[in-house]
Amino acid sequence: MDRRQLLQGFALSLAAGMVTGSPVLAAGDNWKEDFTRALKQKPWLLGYKGVDQNFKKTNLKIDGKLPENLKGIFYRNGPARHEVGDLRYRHWFDGDGMIHAFNFDGESVTHHGRFVDTIKTEKETEAGRALFQTFGTAGSSLTSGCSADEVNVANISVIKHNGELLALWEGGSAYRLDGETLETLGLKTWTEETAGLPFSAHPRVDQDGTLWNFGYAPIFGALIVYRISPTGQLIDRALVQKPATPMVHDFLITENHLILILPPYHFDNASEGAFVDRFNWSPEKGGRALIIDKNNLAAQHEIELPPFWVFHFANAFEDSSGDICFDAPIYQTPDVMTSSFREIMRGNEVGSDSAQLMKCRLNPLTGNFDMTEIEEAVASEFPRIDQRMQGRRHRFTAVMRGQEGAAYKGINQLMSIDHQQQTTESYTFPATEMAEEHVFVPDPDSIEEGKGWLMGTSLDYKRGKSALNLFDAQRVSDGPVARMEMDYAIPLGLHGNFYSS
Repeated sequence: MDRRQLLQGFALSLAAGMVTGSPVLAAGDNWKEDFTRALKQKPWLLGYKGVDQNFKKTNLKIDGKLPENLKGIFYRNGPARHEVGDLRYRHWFDGDGMIHAFNFDGESVTHHGRFVDTIKTEKETEAGRALFQTFGTAGSSLTSGCSADEVNVANISVIKHNGELLALWEGGSAYRLDGETLETLGLKTWTEETAGLPFSAHPRVDQDGTLWNFGYAPIFGALIVYRISPTGQLIDRALVQKPATPMVHDFLITENHLILILPPYHFDNASEGAFVDRFNWSPEKGGRALIIDKNNLAAQHEIELPPFWVFHFANAFEDSSGDICFDAPIYQTPDVMTSSFREIMRGNEVGSDSAQLMKCRLNPLTGNFDMTEIEEAVASEFPRIDQRMQGRRHRFTAVMRGQEGAAYKGINQLMSIDHQQQTTESYTFPATEMAEEHVFVPDPDSIEEGKGWLMGTSLDYKRGKSALNLFDAQRVSDGPVARMEMDYAIPLGLHGNFYSS
């Protein structure tokens, strides 16, 4: 079988269904009522309530002073529709994706938000009820669909590449969007043979503008790697056979390598239930690091790692000894995903271990691996760097910090770490405010790493209002230099990016 036939078989296998018809929706098990009741006692649950309408373009009131040279659009994505008909989803990651756009023209800021019009949302809107199984919700009344893209919720991240705005999921295609109106333009197809294949939500943009990405398809038992040119053409791809496919959310690039950390969290084809329930955590089997040569995607090897779970990586680089170094918030288990982010949808508080930001080092030749804690960064998530340093040694990492053991309650601190000076800058949000990922926005008048701003949203659940915050990236402790408050709340989301005009 040649590569083309293998890729076509890969795509067809996804139609076998990401989930099965196991009846998870038990009779009398009304999560919608449970959540409504819990919200009255726990107002911070507002961030997980969800919405069912788009947000019209609104001018935001600016508290503080905007930099005159800050012009462009901040896009962010996240699960927003948590209820369809009488059904409330059983996992935070299930909700239909909504893209938000914050437009900066140098003097004013506007906001509007729009659902991605996926195949799934269009069919369910027409039917007036939930039709499809999702990441964490399964049931005999729900179908797994005919392909991964039929259940694609486009709810994790949003990027712009070669002028094209893309809403990203994890198990299927990207969705093309109009960068101004956010109107959905259709599925993104890189080539005919890769149509419908999984395309991860965390691509990495290389120094020359090349877009690297991967996808995992456990039904087929494989990973796929993509190399996309700065002008948007797929110029190379590779398949990696993985019979017991692990769940992989993010990856890393260096000057010479791609690195996929493979946790001992493996898909079981014989199991039933929602997609997340078909993975088994097996720490006794240990983890693996898959290292791929960027100049020859067929040149691959693995080294053994201790068992751990990771959602997101900050960055990676190769030092003078040839070691691969990277920063990542490390969990001992995936319990925050399998338990905490599930039960929160019915209003229950279930604790889990917190992520500790670690400095990791692995040698691709000897297989040596070690991790060192960054002590100040316990209970950290959503690491971001100055993206101009992608794949190279970086000086600054920004992370969001929350309450240890209670990630579901959100984040209340922004921290910037200076690895060179071994110092930190931090800002703690007000007591009733839940903060989200803050991204680095470079000052267009400077090429200095870390010179710019950190930008992200937060929700004041007591007042029922969301806000967009802007910090001087090198003076985070001074608090926001500008804050743009909305007269309404938007759902807690996941990832975003800023693009200069």
